Amino acid sequence: MTAEWYDLGQRLHAAHTRRPADRLAHAPITAAPCPVAVRAHRDGDSVTIAAAAPGVPASTATGRDAFELLASLGVTLAADTPATLVTDDPRTLPLLHTIALTAPADSEHDAVAAHIAWWRDRADFPGGRAVVDTLDACRTRWTLGEAPTAERQPSTWRRWLTIPDDSTTGLLDLHTRLSDGEPLQWLDVLSEDDEWSYGAAQSALSDGFDWRRRDTTTRAALGLRSRCDAADLYAAALLSDPLYRDRARHTGHVVTGTAHQPQPDKSRRIDVTCTRMDARLRPGNTVTGWTGTPTTTNALPFTAQVHTATVRAGRLVLSLTGTTGLGAPPNGARVTLMPSPPSPSLQRRGRSTYRALYSARRSWLTTGRTPTPTRRPVPLDVLVAGAEPS
Repeated sequence: MTAEWYDLGQRLHAAHTRRPADRLAHAPITAAPCPVAVRAHRDGDSVTIAAAAPGVPASTATGRDAFELLASLGVTLAADTPATLVTDDPRTLPLLHTIALTAPADSEHDAVAAHIAWWRDRADFPGGRAVVDTLDACRTRWTLGEAPTAERQPSTWRRWLTIPDDSTTGLLDLHTRLSDGEPLQWLDVLSEDDEWSYGAAQSALSDGFDWRRRDTTTRAALGLRSRCDAADLYAAALLSDPLYRDRARHTGHVVTGTAHQPQPDKSRRIDVTCTRMDARLRPGNTVTGWTGTPTTTNALPFTAQVHTATVRAGRLVLSLTGTTGLGAPPNGARVTLMPSPPSPSLQRRGRSTYRALYSARRSWLTTGRTPTPTRRPVPLDVLVAGAEPS
């Protein structure tokens, strides 16, 4: 079976039951302490927004009046708690940024404009709590019994989830439905990173930093590193969900097979004969496995490293070495393998090291000077290997 056939099966099931089919057993977003639902549209040269917050009815404002409306809903860096942007229109955030650019620096609206700029920056971090695209979150959590193009329309989701209110107040109801239940693993870590970033934005504003400036080399490099870390952690969070893993075995991201120990008394090597050939695991990858199926949730895990990947008698065989953990499988056991998740603490430590390296003025990356080529002693075995004909 392919992932496309798997998705079709879910759509047919949803069409038969007239209920959304679950793609996740957990919530793809966490509940936000200060959600603000916003929609924006352009009418000629002016931009109009509609916004609402829990307990505050929906209101509209045009142009610079939007700053007053957003500030009344807590969208300002002067607030202790960051406001979460909840929207179902991808055009909303770019239009809000257009409004933010009209606020002069050091004006009374600059704190609101800087908060919008913080939203724009954090929108690139998947799984965070700063910006919630409800359409993307709905497609991540459920599958509908309609054509995939219909899932791009907010009205389709409101109809299937029985949310009759099409205003921004109804958008808050949808956000509540999306965050209902136990969230995915590591979403709390991504939310903590949002809060740290919000504090950094507050400090930058109080220190007189103008968010309209272009990023420095150091700031841009750290931003890229942080986005990559967030993407890796969110991918691992999705694989922590049993329903998501069930689909991922049809894309090769999750591998199932039969374990065999060639020398059970002499080494910790395990050979896994895979059920499919399209595994995305490669030699050198660190994997996490357990005895059972992808939807098994209570098995003891083990970790190992893929040493080799070979084809024997038309079957893909992954040789695992360095097996650790209490869940090492016995001979003939059915096992499930997936990439080991990154460590949030190691990610943070790596970013701290990265920040220190970019702060060192002796580096050619920070000074902008091209390094001077220098000759260094080369080990003899490297020279011999380089001289051998390929």
